[in-house]
Amino acid sequence: MPWTEPFANSDELRRCIRDLVALSALPAAWRDFDERQVGDSIVAALITMLSTDFVLIILPGQSNQLTELIRSEPTLKPASLDRVRTVLREENAAFGSEHEFDVDNGSGGNLHVTTSPIGLGGDAVLVAGSSRGTFPTKTERLLLTTGANQVAIAIQQRLADADKRRFTTLVQRSTDFVGITSLSGHIQHVNPAGLQSLGLSTLGEALNLHMFDFVSREYQQAVRNEIWPLVLRTGRWKGKLDLQHFGSRTPIPFLVDWFRIDDPRTGEPMNVATVSRDLSAQKAAEVELRLLNQNLERRVEQRTIELEVAHRKLLADNFEREQADRRIQKLRYELFHMARLTAAGEMAAALTHELTQPLTAVINSVNAAKRLLAREDSASLAIVQDIADEAASQALRASEIIRGFRQFVSLDETERRIEALPSIIEEAGALALSSAAPLAARLTFEFDDQAADVFVNRVQIQQVLINLIRNAFEAMVDQERREITLATTVLGDGWLEVAVSDIGPGIHDDIAGRLFEPFVSNKHNGMGLGLSFSRSIVEAHGGKLTAGQKPGGGSIFRFTVPTGGTADAS
Repeated sequence: MPWTEPFANSDELRRCIRDLVALSALPAAWRDFDERQVGDSIVAALITMLSTDFVLIILPGQSNQLTELIRSEPTLKPASLDRVRTVLREENAAFGSEHEFDVDNGSGGNLHVTTSPIGLGGDAVLVAGSSRGTFPTKTERLLLTTGANQVAIAIQQRLADADKRRFTTLVQRSTDFVGITSLSGHIQHVNPAGLQSLGLSTLGEALNLHMFDFVSREYQQAVRNEIWPLVLRTGRWKGKLDLQHFGSRTPIPFLVDWFRIDDPRTGEPMNVATVSRDLSAQKAAEVELRLLNQNLERRVEQRTIELEVAHRKLLADNFEREQADRRIQKLRYELFHMARLTAAGEMAAALTHELTQPLTAVINSVNAAKRLLAREDSASLAIVQDIADEAASQALRASEIIRGFRQFVSLDETERRIEALPSIIEEAGALALSSAAPLAARLTFEFDDQAADVFVNRVQIQQVLINLIRNAFEAMVDQERREITLATTVLGDGWLEVAVSDIGPGIHDDIAGRLFEPFVSNKHNGMGLGLSFSRSIVEAHGGKLTAGQKPGGGSIFRFTVPTGGTADAS
């Protein structure tokens, strides 16, 4: 069957040929058009060529939305077009093949509609409609189909050109070596990154080379005899090998991926391409990482040694601290023992003072009785005399025992040595602080550099300091801020002065005059012997212990001790 009916005259034939030529020329004009402009152009052309009431084109748009473009005669009612759209939506087949249907034109007649699919998928279609009863003729359908085909070719060409531009941009801007060769290995293209990585200035230089020229001498035989035949036979090879730099002739490590390109229509091999990556930076990073690991290992080893040394030092410090704690415990025991002896001495002195007078009176009374009884000459008087003698003897014996006890605990014969005064004070401060818990106080030391050595009994002087520091603690027990200052001063003539001051309430007036007397204390549980035997210790060393009010508030106790130079004089 002929594709068109016989023409009525030669003018109609010429008009058909003219329209076909015009449609075939449109793609040249669409070179820079987008899809919408192409669709609008074909609609405008066909409504003139076909003399229809409307021509409508539906094209796929962005985000799966359809784009509709339409040209229609002014006399065509919008309702008719709405009916056409309804049928197109209901009859999806209209998009996949040629289709014809009629709709009411709103004027008592029918609108004859024909569709021609555009080869861009099921959604693209070209539609025309006319109220003429002869529409569409075979010639009109030919023109509509030709227009649809031209649109499809133009849009497909545009999409292909866009894909080609994207692919070209991807290849040209890739940082990897991208190249294409013939099946025989002659270079057809190398991207800029590939040229730069191998020291080639222009693509022309590469086109004069063979693929084997790019491979370093060490790998050329393996590529020629094994790898390249494997690519041609199986279609792909991927691995590491060295390519050569054409400027320096040095090998460069690459991860090479060679693959065969086959003709999509015939399946016959066409080319071999590669996408290869320069591993120089990775190799350098691996070397640097290896050096960093080695350095880290050395540092860890060095740090381990330092930690071991520090651990040994810590153990040694702990041992020294334990030794110091043992010395402090021993010293504390000696001070406690000395305090008991000193307290016993003070009590003995007080008892001697209190008992000497009554014992003397007893002795005198007994002696007087003896003299009176001596005047009588009876046997009974002799017995009384014997008894009186015995009483007097026992009373004298008791006095001697008390005097002997006092001499036993007397401080006159204590052992003295040359000692460092700052060390004595610091140790006494530490002992006082350790026994003053839970009280918290700040000790301040103000040492005269010239006040260094003293000739004393270390334990006794430390007992004096501990008594004074404890008294200062207890005086500030109700205060939030507690500060004690221990200071030394050179007095001259072989004497040094030690001062212990606090910021407490000071010395009460009612006991200021009797402060150093035994059994005098303003503490509810105090015996009143601490300051008394402290003064006795200081006086036994030839010094003096005094007390006073500190300017600005608080109390200050001062005592003197002989310097180390007095040891030679003694």
